[in-house]
Amino acid sequence: MPEKVPRRKATKAGGRGAAGSAMSRSYDSLRNLILTYEIKPNERINEVELAKRFGVSRTPVREALNRLVMERLLQFEPSVGFFRPKISVQEIVDLYELRVLLETEGVRLATHRAEDAEISELSEFWSEAYANRRNATKADTIANDETFHERLVGLSHNLELVEALRRLNARIHFIRWADSSGEGLHEESYLKHLDLLQVLRLRDERKSIEVLRNIIVKRQEELVEILKEGAAKLYIS
Repeated sequence: MPEKVPRRKATKAGGRGAAGSAMSRSYDSLRNLILTYEIKPNERINEVELAKRFGVSRTPVREALNRLVMERLLQFEPSVGFFRPKISVQEIVDLYELRVLLETEGVRLATHRAEDAEISELSEFWSEAYANRRNATKADTIANDETFHERLVGLSHNLELVEALRRLNARIHFIRWADSSGEGLHEESYLKHLDLLQVLRLRDERKSIEVLRNIIVKRQEELVEILKEGAAKLYIS
């Protein structure tokens, strides 16, 4: 009898793990379809087709869909079902204004809390990204930029700020894919990121916030123009 208890527990745990894995796979796959525009704005989602495509039952697909609704990458209406919402120019402006608030507070705290070694590590990361920029794919470029800014806010040693930025980046991510030029990180943008780290290293709070704000606001303005030009293609409201 004693041997049966751990075997039963293991079976239950394994079942939960398998279910969780199916949901996780469905979530990751579905999120990727959204972020790479395979599922287009205003497109309705067929749960049965997704379940077949991912090789799972409808339950983990439904759980993944609900999670993406909570993250506001999808919407649900009883008469329509799940669908990807149109991109709103005002939404982009709002998201980037929030990004300015989060990141500037993060860098303000970082000027007081970050250790020199941490700043140097981030500088090395970005210098490597800069050196490899011509060989980077669009996905690499976007990922590197998101990693840079999340690590930058991480220098504040405030985990809640970092988590808030990650959630925000998840919503901004698919907007960045609208830029066919490869996320628009040109020579000037790379160098401004390095300038930011230099003033941060000097513990110049005012200048650090100013440089960071300029980077984010400039990117917001570029994306708005790109999306306005491609409104017909991207179903922008």
